[in-house]
Amino acid sequence: MRLGDLVVDFSARRCALHGVEIPLSAKAFDLLAVLAERIGEAVPRETLMAEVWDENWFGPTKTVDVTMAGLQRRLTEAAQAEDGPVRLPEITTLRGHGYRLERQPDPVD
Repeated sequence: MRLGDLVVDFSARRCALHGVEIPLSAKAFDLLAVLAERIGEAVPRETLMAEVWDENWFGPTKTVDVTMAGLQRRLTEAAQAEDGPVRLPEITTLRGHGYRLERQPDPVD
């Protein structure tokens, strides 16, 4: 799946920016995958916890926030390492609810 300049390969569990793989933890990749599968939708923290960790996991939902911050940091660092403009998917924090992966506009030629 292409999300701007980011390519997410679900079967290989990899993501790459301009052909350079971005190392992600298993949970960070799973968060990205869940959001990518529901691009444009508001995904509650409880849904992310159930799908990425376990529906019987009883820890705080802050675990989602910490892992999401790590994912966003990795994506930002990868973009900053590139020469020139990079189109990365934006992950919007929905205060008191969860997260949404924003749709990328089509590139203008």
